[in-house]
Amino acid sequence: MKIRLTLFVILLNTVVVFAQHPNNKIRKGNTAYKDSSYNEAEQQYREALMKDQSSYEASFNMADAIYKQERYSEANSLFKALSEKTDDKIKKSESYHNLGNSLLKEQKLDEAIEAYKNALRNNPKDLDTKHNLAYAMRMKNQSQEQEKEEQKEEEKEEENKEEKEEQKEKDKGENQNEKGEQSEEEKKEEPKQPQDPNEMTEEEAQQILDALQQQEKELQEDLQKKKQKGVKLKILKDW
Repeated sequence: MKIRLTLFVILLNTVVVFAQHPNNKIRKGNTAYKDSSYNEAEQQYREALMKDQSSYEASFNMADAIYKQERYSEANSLFKALSEKTDDKIKKSESYHNLGNSLLKEQKLDEAIEAYKNALRNNPKDLDTKHNLAYAMRMKNQSQEQEKEEQKEEEKEEENKEEKEEQKEKDKGENQNEKGEQSEEEKKEEPKQPQDPNEMTEEEAQQILDALQQQEKELQEDLQKKKQKGVKLKILKDW
């Protein structure tokens, strides 16, 4: 990705004119910029603007120096203002180009792409801008693909989560059924409680009653026989 720096000496194309320019702070700023002293370059460009606020070169180069210091949001504002400030197509194209670079650094891909397109509308032959536009569009495509992959992963995780919840509920239900079945089996297999010796079943009572009736019958038969023989017997007590 390339950054544009407008060198004042190139714009004027003669050292004589440059030397006669009242705002020679621009030259000092350019020297500092070449030495990667971007903070010093910014200060020189600011001093140049104090002498001539309308200087496009000082404004443009100051924005470049700010960009180099990674203050991209501030650089965005300056390049955008510069693109609206001039009617010169080449200057407008350069401002849009660097605006695109700043936006790209902030991962504002759609805005960066639009800035590069604006640069090409003003200078369709600019190969650097074409290169950066293609790069920004490739980044956008990669970002979209990554978002799709992340969305698929999220959906997959959500599906797995739902399946786990369903399986958990299913296992819970099966465990409850197993417990219920075990409870029924346990009831069936429970040993009979020992019978209270003082209690009597209907069957036992009936047997005793039958035995008493048989004894009563036999007794009556004996009495009948003895009456016939004239022998008196003691009357038994009632039960």
